[in-house]
Amino acid sequence: GGVGKTTSSASLACGLARRGKKVAVIDFDVGLRNLDLIMGCERRVVYDFVNVVHGEATLKQALIKDKRFDNLYVLAASQTRDKDALTQEGVGKVLDDLWADGFDYIICDSPAGIEKGAFLAMYFADRAVTTRNPEVSSVRDSDRIIGLLDSKTHKAESGGLPLAFL
Repeated sequence: GGVGKTTSSASLACGLARRGKKVAVIDFDVGLRNLDLIMGCERRVVYDFVNVVHGEATLKQALIKDKRFDNLYVLAASQTRDKDALTQEGVGKVLDDLWADGFDYIICDSPAGIEKGAFLAMYFADRAVTTRNPEVSSVRDSDRIIGLLDSKTHKAESGGLPLAFL
C-alpha cells in the first residue's frame, strides 16, 4: 500500500467528471477505506458498498454526490466489515445497476494485495491501471497483478482480449 492507488483513482474520476462524463468511483478496500477522505466526503458516509451488496441500503442511498462536480459520485467501502463481505454476485449487480443508471465510467479503487476486494475490482475491470513504486518488490507485485488480470477476470474467462495497462 501507499503507492498512490487511491489518489490515482480519485484524480482519474475528477478528470473524467471535469470533461462532463458521469462517473462513479468505488472504494473496494473494505475495512481500510480512504477514498472518502481523499474525495472530501468522509462526513457524509451514511451507507456503504457492503450495505448495498447485502441489500441493507439502495445504491441511491449509498452514493455520495461530489460537491465540486454534479456528475461525480463516490461509493465508500465499509470501515467496520470483514474483507470477505463483498460477493461476486453482489458486486456484479451494483456495477450493472450503475451502468443502467447511465454512468459513463466506473472507477474501481482496489486495495493492495490480492485479497477478495482486489480480486473483485480486477474481475469486473474493462481496463486496469497499475500503480507501483520503483522498487523490486513493487515491480514484482505488479507483475503478479498483471498476470491475474490476464487470466482471472470476467473478460479473460469470456475469451476477451487482454486488458490495456498504463
